[in-house]
Amino acid sequence: MSHPPRQFTTGSARCALALSLASIGFAAQAETTPFYYGGSLSLNHVSNLYRVSEGANSDDVATVSLLGGIDQRLGRQRVYADASVQSNRYRKSGTLNNYGYNLKGGLDWSTIERLSGTLSAGSSRNLATYNIGSGINPVFEKNIETNDRLDAVVRLGLVTKFTLEGSAGMNRRRFSLIEYARLEFDQNRYSLGLFYRPSADLRLGVAGRRTNTDYPRYTITSLPLVKPPTFAAAKYERNDIDLTTDWTLSGRSALFARLSSGRQKRTDGTSNTFSGLTGQLTWRWQPTARWNISTSVSRDTGLESTLFQSGPNNTNYEQDRITKALQLSADYELTSKVFLTAGATLSNSDRTTALAANTVPDYDKDKAFNLGARWLYSRGITLGCQAGWNSRDSSTASYVYDATNFGCYGQLLIN
Repeated sequence: MSHPPRQFTTGSARCALALSLASIGFAAQAETTPFYYGGSLSLNHVSNLYRVSEGANSDDVATVSLLGGIDQRLGRQRVYADASVQSNRYRKSGTLNNYGYNLKGGLDWSTIERLSGTLSAGSSRNLATYNIGSGINPVFEKNIETNDRLDAVVRLGLVTKFTLEGSAGMNRRRFSLIEYARLEFDQNRYSLGLFYRPSADLRLGVAGRRTNTDYPRYTITSLPLVKPPTFAAAKYERNDIDLTTDWTLSGRSALFARLSSGRQKRTDGTSNTFSGLTGQLTWRWQPTARWNISTSVSRDTGLESTLFQSGPNNTNYEQDRITKALQLSADYELTSKVFLTAGATLSNSDRTTALAANTVPDYDKDKAFNLGARWLYSRGITLGCQAGWNSRDSSTASYVYDATNFGCYGQLLIN
């Protein structure tokens, strides 16, 4: 299991160490256990730390991580968990030094009859992306972003080919800087759908989905010199009908498609509403045994967009902004131990089509490209390097930037 370091989601950087991990002499154990643990070390260089349009602010960051987890079957059930704790240290920008973590786990369960489901949870704490857009002026202080989620799915097999599926989930995001307060949210979502599987390669579904999103500190209402400030909340309600398809075209090609008809409104009756079609199409293709290629396109609004929830340009936090996005990724097995990766992310967020009264162009066009390679020295030791480039063109001059990054990492896992 590979855990490349996460810092500004810019990738890894300069090769240096981790080779010392190989000399520790941890031989792979004869029998695999459900537990694994280890550590990683990375060195990264970022050319534009604060994502500004001009001004030198490059820096190097070292990240040390401790890793651990479990993947265990208990009869019909499966329990899994994965955790990492990171310490990030900057060479020049010491005020940004921070500790972070990424936690996730879950339970896959089933009964002797027709009931089954999943329960999963996750939490993360990392340095937030700078120059995030969304109406916020660039900030140059340490800003910690915390995300929590909880999801549950229950499936009931009605007959051989039909399944009734219900799901519920919550997301929560917080920032340490008050300047980012308007982007904090609490979201609850619910779905109930009927799925039909006419064959082992095709699954069709129709579902109703309800999403409630609260921004508890959307607007600062006090005067700048008044402390503490007070806030005005914003609440959104959204209802969607989802048509979905999972289709395995062959042993080397599979499609997932979602077409949704939705309506969104603010509960206070203001004009920030959305009504229309959204969707996503993902194609996974394995042209040869060495290649794995994935392509995704989507059109959605605000927090409903799933394409960039963990991507390098996840700046679309606004419910009234329509985002059209394309994401490509490819993995190539050069040898049995050496793998090459490449990826591209393109997105166009436009608010002018969502607010009829807004005739002034208001857009962000983000691009991100990355190349990487990793070497599986042994079953537990991985070394890797990658480089990337991020940029944004925007109708707001202060949101425009270019940034590059490169680096290397080493990881040791024992099980």
